[in-house]
Amino acid sequence: TDDNGNIGLAIHPLRKEPQLDFPYMGYKFSPEEKEQLLTTGNLGKTIEVTPKNAEPFSAYVSIDPQTNEIIALRADRVNIPKEIKGVTLSDAQYKDLVEGKAVKVEGMTAKSGKSFNATLQVNAEKKGIEFIFDNNRGFKERQQQTQQQGVPHKLCGLELSEKQREALDSGRTLYLKNMVDKQGQPFNAYVRMDKEQNRPRFYKWNPDKKQETGKEKVVAVAEEHKTQVAVNNHGKTNEATKNVKEPLKTGQTQPTAEQKQKQDENKQKKSRGRRM
Repeated sequence: TDDNGNIGLAIHPLRKEPQLDFPYMGYKFSPEEKEQLLTTGNLGKTIEVTPKNAEPFSAYVSIDPQTNEIIALRADRVNIPKEIKGVTLSDAQYKDLVEGKAVKVEGMTAKSGKSFNATLQVNAEKKGIEFIFDNNRGFKERQQQTQQQGVPHKLCGLELSEKQREALDSGRTLYLKNMVDKQGQPFNAYVRMDKEQNRPRFYKWNPDKKQETGKEKVVAVAEEHKTQVAVNNHGKTNEATKNVKEPLKTGQTQPTAEQKQKQDENKQKKSRGRRM
């Protein structure tokens, strides 16, 4: 959280271009891979990435069409069914889809009962399989359309109603509950659209209420999530939470009894190890 009450989340400022010339989680993209990402928005295969202070994992990689951010999705967290919209995939189609390739599937059935065709591919930003209908339009064109749409339909896992989207689009500030941070923990915050950067901004207090110097800030209920967001999204710690390995739960600022017990056990193990 900064001095203006902005809460840092998994939503970043709009970039002019994806930063593909720099290593991404330890992986350096080849010229062919850069071209693939810029052309389709998806890498089209799985690669091994290594986050800071974590184990390497196999991932699908895509570009967020709204922010140009590079997104990685753990391959072991994607469920790819053998049957999609009434069509059973052939072994070759299923294999290609699992590997991250684009697969043309015909004769699928929509909820309306109508038959349709589409290209399917795992998209890391969508956290699953995406249906691509406008193959003749490049990723850049689809990206421009997405960026022009303004308010997203979903914010940090929370589906927005049409009234909420209209309110945000008109410049109003909303207090939204049960959004989800990077570690999968729910939190609440004030949200307002940044028209210049075409993205939502998150606040711990109502930005529409004047914050007078020397007076107590008008803090929203989201204040209870300040520690949670700082620890889960930014990796920050305080004295109470510095030894807690698991993501903090909603509103949590102190270790739970179980976490405290683990801390004490670890301290005892360390002290025993120092004896000669």
